Amino acid sequence: MASRSQISVLCIGSEPITLNLRCSLLSKNGCHVISSSSGHEGVLRFEKESVDAVVVDLNHDGADAALIISALKNARPKVPVIMLVDPAAELAPGATDQADAVLKKSEESSRLVNIVRGLTQHH
Repeated sequence: MASRSQISVLCIGSEPITLNLRCSLLSKNGCHVISSSSGHEGVLRFEKESVDAVVVDLNHDGADAALIISALKNARPKVPVIMLVDPAAELAPGATDQADAVLKKSEESSRLVNIVRGLTQHH
């Protein structure tokens, strides 16, 4: 269980190795991390667990991620959602519209923790 001052983050990702690395990065920086290996499972966990932010990384064109983010925002619109994107991928139209922040995967290790902290400071 996360302490009151600890940020709780749900990480949703379909690539097991990068999901584990992302969770480790956030944990080492003081976050309580919950992980999900699919969008469907992530939405179910989001509905059951209290989290301060969500990180979504599901596919190359962002279409699946956009559907998941829409479901998350319908359930709890004030919880910030960060969408990770492949800088080389061509994103589907409107894929990033509902995300509170969009981060290139190439910048993830240097910026993700600060973005999570910044978005959750106001919530």
